[in-house]
Amino acid sequence: MAKLDLNLMAVLEAVYDEGNTSRAAEALHLSQSAVSHALARLRTVYDDPLFTRQGHMMMPSPLTKRVIGQVKAGLDELRRSVDEAHAFDPLQHQQVFNLSQRDALEILLLGPLMAQLEQEAPLVKLHSTPSAPYTLVNQLEQGEVDACIELPQLVPEHIHQVRLFAAPLAVVGRQGHPFFERSDDEEFFLSFSQVLVTPLQGDMEWVDHALAKRNARRNVVLRCRSYSSALQVLLNSNHLSIMPKGYVEDRMSILPLTSAAVPFDVPNPELYLYWHQRTHADPAHHWFRMQLVKAFDGVNSVTLDKQALQLMAL
Repeated sequence: MAKLDLNLMAVLEAVYDEGNTSRAAEALHLSQSAVSHALARLRTVYDDPLFTRQGHMMMPSPLTKRVIGQVKAGLDELRRSVDEAHAFDPLQHQQVFNLSQRDALEILLLGPLMAQLEQEAPLVKLHSTPSAPYTLVNQLEQGEVDACIELPQLVPEHIHQVRLFAAPLAVVGRQGHPFFERSDDEEFFLSFSQVLVTPLQGDMEWVDHALAKRNARRNVVLRCRSYSSALQVLLNSNHLSIMPKGYVEDRMSILPLTSAAVPFDVPNPELYLYWHQRTHADPAHHWFRMQLVKAFDGVNSVTLDKQALQLMAL
């Protein structure tokens, strides 16, 4: 019984409904001999004749009449599961989506994203976890996260990616910090100790690479993973930091901070959305990725890339 061919159940249903093996064969798009062969196998499985011929009709046995209701219910459930596999209704959908990102993005993204989910998919839940370049592929491959927002990475072919936006940088420090009296002076900037927010351990960030090309370096006295923690340090010291401008502007509305343009050329970090091949065609995951892009589109400091806007339009 463990090796029972479910196609046999479809034959049982068709012969019962049609009352004739030739019409059952037409309904199933099979040859009449294939239906007869399947019926013979079914008789062996049930140890019962199942149908007896009366003229041109196949009359069900008492056993067939007893089991046909369960057979039909089982087949209907299977058909419904196939239909529902590609049907997606956000209002009725229940799922926990897992997203990894850096904490500066959380502050910009989670507000508008959760507002969207509450309105469009009230049964959907979100788990946001920390991301890092060296964990991105593993998180996606292990199914720990459904999507990841990170800096550009070399990823295998089964990891999909789309460029979201470039994040301009700004120098940030406490209000009244002396640097902001001469904020266009690179040498003056480098005279102050720095706080670096990074998930990397010991590696140089893009700012340090830009300085190295100018034969300069900054004095980093603190490396930490949290932008929020770094800001608390800045508020109580003369340290400076370079952070995403959008994040800094958001925090300046509630904290006594000041910001200025970076006084030397440095490339803006680019942020990408990554996801695994196994979720690429799933309608629920596709909808979730669209919600991420839509939420960023509502953030004033973000200018989405054309690739991201195309994802939202699909």
